[in-house]
Amino acid sequence: MGLIVEKIVSIFLIMAVGFVANRTGVLPREGNKFLTNLLIKVIAPCMIFSSITSKELTDDTFTATLYTLLGAALFSVCAAVLGWVLCKYLLRVSPLEDVGVYAFVFASLNSGFMGFPITLALFGQDILYFMVVHNITLTLYLYTLGPIILSMGSQGPQKKSVFDLRSVLASLLNINTIVAFVSIIMLFTGLHLPALLFESIETIGDATVPISMLLVGVQLGESNPLKIIKNGKLVAISVLKMLLLPVLTFLAVNWLPILPEVKLCMTFAAVFPGAVAAVPVVAIEGKNSLTCAEMVAFTTFLSVATVPLFAAFLMHWYGF
Repeated sequence: MGLIVEKIVSIFLIMAVGFVANRTGVLPREGNKFLTNLLIKVIAPCMIFSSITSKELTDDTFTATLYTLLGAALFSVCAAVLGWVLCKYLLRVSPLEDVGVYAFVFASLNSGFMGFPITLALFGQDILYFMVVHNITLTLYLYTLGPIILSMGSQGPQKKSVFDLRSVLASLLNINTIVAFVSIIMLFTGLHLPALLFESIETIGDATVPISMLLVGVQLGESNPLKIIKNGKLVAISVLKMLLLPVLTFLAVNWLPILPEVKLCMTFAAVFPGAVAAVPVVAIEGKNSLTCAEMVAFTTFLSVATVPLFAAFLMHWYGF
């Protein structure tokens, strides 16, 4: 247990450094933009590629991959419906148009930007592989089911959804998803890069954890939780998302006859806060993007406490 705590604390100490660096002006918003581009377009793709292509291919890998894709799809639908029911009938959110916004963020997960580095640091490359596969489906959720959820609860004449096939394709044609697809193909076909080139890519990818956690800390430094907590409904649905959703996911998947690695991936993915990518989707759909951004920020704050808690439990339960 001591090693588990040590791993978790080291990751969140890096996040704290990013928070302090932002608040003291060492790493302001302008610097955040350049570091984010470097991370998303260079460092993270290298991490994804090296992690997937170095995975040991077994007879169960293909089946486990399909289970992960299916599990992520079912999670997105069930979580969105649960979020909508909680907001409409338990919390009685008003205006009704915001019910869809809360439900949309409730089901979204920052399992890529925040999830990939933490998964790699705590559970290693095998679990990261399944997290990357899981995230592909979650990305599709934002641009397919997302606009439908956002429209639920709205009253009066509706603006036609701007969702179309191009939005879905654009979500898939980003560098990280493309690298993931190419890497999975290479894994199943047995293709490999020359050792020297692979080692260079792996070394660049190793920077993902510190850079990502610094940037999460910077994001927290830019937000104002004291202002957000004045919205009681937002606080309530955020707490339910960060506590109830992982517990229900664990209870749902733990009894299934699938690989423990897949169970761990699906449960750990549910631990992460709302996806930052949800904000522009809400804005494009003409809904309350400010509320969306505030919920993403507040769930990220809550994750500082909840992610270590659930990570420690899962590491102990699955023997990592």
